[in-house]
Amino acid sequence: MKKTAILSIAALSFIACNNDDNSSLDQEKPTVEIITPTDHQEYEPGDNINIQALLADNESLASYKIEIHSAGDGHTHSHSVSSADDHDHVEFHYEADYEINGTTYEVNQTIPIPENAEEEHYHVGIFVLDSSGNQNQQFIEIFIGHEHDHHD
Repeated sequence: MKKTAILSIAALSFIACNNDDNSSLDQEKPTVEIITPTDHQEYEPGDNINIQALLADNESLASYKIEIHSAGDGHTHSHSVSSADDHDHVEFHYEADYEINGTTYEVNQTIPIPENAEEEHYHVGIFVLDSSGNQNQQFIEIFIGHEHDHHD
């Protein structure tokens, strides 16, 4: 009886160890570091935003998304609006997804700002997803507009 009990405990321990192996699936988030633009960088309507970032993952990257949207309403990055107002300025919004692979990737994108972009603060965000579904993101704030009293 004791021998059977010891074998049963040993078998359960072995099964438990095997279950632990399932928890070793990749749970590490990928990293994203925005190099340019820098936080609070200023642009004029009609300029280009040069986005450079370094993406990395311990196993395998899957995709990334660049998003630029108004920061003027204190939102939580969950809406997407693009509308014209009375003076023909538009709220600038940009969003694009890209599939990638490997453990590191260098983002290098140029995004034109419309000549009639609303002059205000905008969020520039990069979301990165790895092949296991782990996600990370980084946002910075820029200003698009002519003369203003914005200081770092």
